[in-house]
Amino acid sequence: MIKGLFDKTMGLLAEALDVRSERHRVIAANIANQDTPGYKSMEVNFKEALGSASGALTLAPQRTDPAHLSPAGNAAAPTHATVSPGPSHRLDGNTVKAEQEMAKLAENTLLYTATTQMITSKFRAIRTAIKEGR
Repeated sequence: MIKGLFDKTMGLLAEALDVRSERHRVIAANIANQDTPGYKSMEVNFKEALGSASGALTLAPQRTDPAHLSPAGNAAAPTHATVSPGPSHRLDGNTVKAEQEMAKLAENTLLYTATTQMITSKFRAIRTAIKEGR
């Protein structure tokens, strides 16, 4: 993006799309691992992630166990994901609740769509200004 061409809102909306996309990946990973013994549900706090994406703080994935793969070089690795608090109600230690994850996924999809509509509206306004209202 050319600096100064768009207002701060466009940059914030673009960062919001990135965070929503990251949240989608984390929720999808939770759903995919709902039957993995010992898997801990992950969550992306949208407000915190957007705040850090806009320059306050950058978090990087860390290896918490020597058996884990290195996050280096993995562009799709979530950078704002944290383990969801709460005990496991299952004997295998898995904390994923499929119904809650599906609801989060639906909500995140709606908010992602709303954000893209806001960006589209901004670009339409710019196009109208370029065409001098025609």
